[in-house]
Amino acid sequence: MNLNTVKLDIIDSTSTYAKENAASLPLPSLITARGQTDGRGRTGKKFYSPEGTGLYMTLLTEAPSGFDLITPAAAVCVCEALEELLSVKLDIKWVNDIFLNGRKVCGILTEKFICEGRALISIGIGINLTTQAFPPDIPQAGSLGAQIDPQALAESISARILETLEKTDIEKILASYRERMFILGREISFRINGKEMTGVASGINESGNLEVKTDGGTITLSSGEISIGIR
Repeated sequence: MNLNTVKLDIIDSTSTYAKENAASLPLPSLITARGQTDGRGRTGKKFYSPEGTGLYMTLLTEAPSGFDLITPAAAVCVCEALEELLSVKLDIKWVNDIFLNGRKVCGILTEKFICEGRALISIGIGINLTTQAFPPDIPQAGSLGAQIDPQALAESISARILETLEKTDIEKILASYRERMFILGREISFRINGKEMTGVASGINESGNLEVKTDGGTITLSSGEISIGIR
């Protein structure tokens, strides 16, 4: 599969660019930038994207029919690419954050949308490669501390994701996702309908949702943010 590449300098967001230009971009397309002024994360959060210290990319492709594990699949592909390259062990925090040694080094934002009658998916990925100084409002942020060619890494990750989306091997994806899910068995806090709740993360179901055991029974989370409590 031929991958169209768009290399940009400093822009607001590769994901914003992908959506705004989806009608004219060949599929699949990989958009990368040296820095972002308005990098986007889940639930309206920002992704800190200083120039020249990270990988900032969005992969734009057709949304696979009947396959909803795109975010878990992308997270596994990122982990596999980095683990192979750096010989490190990475962890995943549900839904989409990748950690190294207790620090978040990567965030993923997947968005489905319709463009000219086609169902498309944009997979935005930000990886802190050598970033050192982070804003005080993201105390868990960390860096891989590795000199890696970001474009080569982006293309490697994209190839893995496209192959995974084509095969849609749900059992394999979930097994790799669960293996790296370091929150399982730990106390977490989360919010439902404006109410703060706590429980123990007990498992990932077949849809990639997080199952949490609470005093009132098991709750299944399909989206949202969680915070990790004390082990």
